[in-house]
Amino acid sequence: MSAAETGIALESFTSRSTSDSETHLARYDRTETPASMAVAAVVSKALGRDPIEMDQLYYAVDGEALDELLDCEGAGDAVSVAFAYEGHEITVTNDEVTAVRPSPDEGTDARGGESASV
Repeated sequence: MSAAETGIALESFTSRSTSDSETHLARYDRTETPASMAVAAVVSKALGRDPIEMDQLYYAVDGEALDELLDCEGAGDAVSVAFAYEGHEITVTNDEVTAVRPSPDEGTDARGGESASV
């Protein structure tokens, strides 16, 4: 199931691979799409899997807190949240989601760890 089929709107989505990682970058409109839903859409698209088949986002980050933090008017470009989810290192700003999957020899577990930082 694609992000469009789930009703999650992404303005753009690009991917690139190098020898040591795979990077996916998407832009979203926070007035139409909550940050947590943008994360789910980006990772779903990167993995080529239905979001329902993925781990619940709350195992990695509090989705409501993420949405609230990045939706506030004063957030601007200075606020970003980073955490691991589905084997990707995720960085979210108020209009962009970056998902980086390190090469298998980088040593991440199946879920991508349980770290989070703000």
